[in-house]
Amino acid sequence: MIKYLKITILLLAVITQSCIEKYFPDIKDYQTLLVVDGMLTSDPSPYTITLSLSSPADKPPNMIPYQGATVVVIDNFGNKEVFNETEPGTYVSSPDGMQGTAGREYKLSIHTSDGKVYESPFQELKAAIGISTVYAEIESWATEDEYHTLFGYQFYVDTETAATDSTYLMWLAKGTYKYRADFLIRYIYDNRRLSLFPKPDSLRICYHTDYNNGFFTANLTKLSLPTVTHFPLNYVTTDTRKISLRYSMLVEQYTIDEHAFTFYEQLSDINTEQGVLYAQQPYQLKGNMQNINDQDDVLLGYFLVAGIDKKRIFVNRPPSDQVEFHYSICVLDGADYLAYGDIFMSGPSQWPLYVTTDSDNRRALPDQRCMDCRLKGGTTEKPDFWVDE
Repeated sequence: MIKYLKITILLLAVITQSCIEKYFPDIKDYQTLLVVDGMLTSDPSPYTITLSLSSPADKPPNMIPYQGATVVVIDNFGNKEVFNETEPGTYVSSPDGMQGTAGREYKLSIHTSDGKVYESPFQELKAAIGISTVYAEIESWATEDEYHTLFGYQFYVDTETAATDSTYLMWLAKGTYKYRADFLIRYIYDNRRLSLFPKPDSLRICYHTDYNNGFFTANLTKLSLPTVTHFPLNYVTTDTRKISLRYSMLVEQYTIDEHAFTFYEQLSDINTEQGVLYAQQPYQLKGNMQNINDQDDVLLGYFLVAGIDKKRIFVNRPPSDQVEFHYSICVLDGADYLAYGDIFMSGPSQWPLYVTTDSDNRRALPDQRCMDCRLKGGTTEKPDFWVDE
């Protein structure tokens, strides 16, 4: 099943040069715009297109689904498929419907509820270049703090050789990690009753997937041999629990056309910029969708057509004699023992409360995140693809 691209569409590009001067543009005209996010690849269907409205720049990003549109994908042979709105703003094709085929061309057509029609140009689905291997190397990076060296796994990808040198690639890297809470749960306090917790370790191991790991691009037209070796992807550090037990990375490699490469390369440049807006004037990053009746009508996003190859790898916690870990670890202190003494003063809105014990069997009520791994964003359900040693 295709995993549609989850990226932040920025309204402005930031370019920094020489002297720094803050710039605060008037971007009211770029709020509540239609945002298109989706792709059709050589993977089997179903495919997903999401439609939403952009959020104001001075507020946290918020998914505002756009409902009631008619979403259609058409190929250059006249075949078409209407996507079904399975939930607000999410439009999905049939599992046995249109299949992406290398060499064919596809375009997206969107009819909105207020009568507007947006379309992308036809794009050829490029034959996928294969991933040769994905691997990780332990590396250390210097930081601004001379007493703190950053340790972690640097992930790399090697590709197979392309049949032509006019090839452009994009990678998405999605990480899933296994982590452990620091304490076992010995008791549970609920409904004004304290009782033994039946499975002390049942909330200790969790899995979490990072859906926003960024993306990477490469232009093979500039290479003497159309292949990529030792291309750096994500760097996962020991400053968090991500590689404290076991980590898995899924790399998706997209073979794209030049226009898509230019768009995602610019978007990557924008996303890696830091700080406020600077001296040069910002510009709008234009995607490949447009109103067929009004070229001045602005919308955001991109409909991508691409060949795809995937590869997943697993790495274990790096050896402690090669790296230093810097993530915080829960330690019981006096406040935790005192908190347990006040547990009977808690109310229903705080229940259930989990209690642990120390080596002397003294009861303590630490931060609940120290015992319930779900409170750090993960789930106790092991992913279907997960493989332990």
